[in-house]
Amino acid sequence: MTASDENQHIGLFGGTFDPVHAGHLTLARHVLDRCRLDSLFFIPAPQPPHKGQPVASFSHRAAMLAATLVDCPDRQLRLSLIEQELPTPSYTINTVEALIERYGRNRYFLIIGADSLLDLPHWHRAAELLTLVSLIVVKRDTIGLPAIQQAINALDPSFIFDQQKGKWIDKDGRTLEYLEDVQLPISSSAIRDDLGHGTVPAMLPPAVFAYIEQHHLYGWRSSP
Repeated sequence: MTASDENQHIGLFGGTFDPVHAGHLTLARHVLDRCRLDSLFFIPAPQPPHKGQPVASFSHRAAMLAATLVDCPDRQLRLSLIEQELPTPSYTINTVEALIERYGRNRYFLIIGADSLLDLPHWHRAAELLTLVSLIVVKRDTIGLPAIQQAINALDPSFIFDQQKGKWIDKDGRTLEYLEDVQLPISSSAIRDDLGHGTVPAMLPPAVFAYIEQHHLYGWRSSP
């Protein structure tokens, strides 16, 4: 995609992806289809602001994403390494501004979990971020719709629910869509634990497991 391809609807799916697994891919495909996005960027973070240092290096995590996304036939799921070029920690506002500078003012849809929505007012330059993106919020744990509505009211009272469209719309036309029929996937830490104990997790795409096996990541050692 180039800067000339403006007016695209682009989903932004950030995280450590330590490692990427089938849950991430299932969520991405669901959001891509359900929200009618033109493409979706997986954006691995070198150093997320609210977590500790990832277990695998950025280069390993990016390589695992590249290995599994190469099999996506429609190329709508893409890998963006833009945060590698930015200062750490990886603040989302910096990422979005860099994407706008590179690709133009497309419509960007930030994909977050319900827990992140509740925490969003505490994000770096949160108010500015909300002027640049629409939000796609996916279910997380036991956070229900009342908590979602309360968080939206606290975040920006100009968001009004449009019954016909099934989403909240603010005064400038940006949207917030809550997807109850998909949930953020299992924690990658559970997969790392399985690998460290010599178990091949079912949620790992074959290309990702092959990479982990080749590079002996997460304590994995092949049987002799």
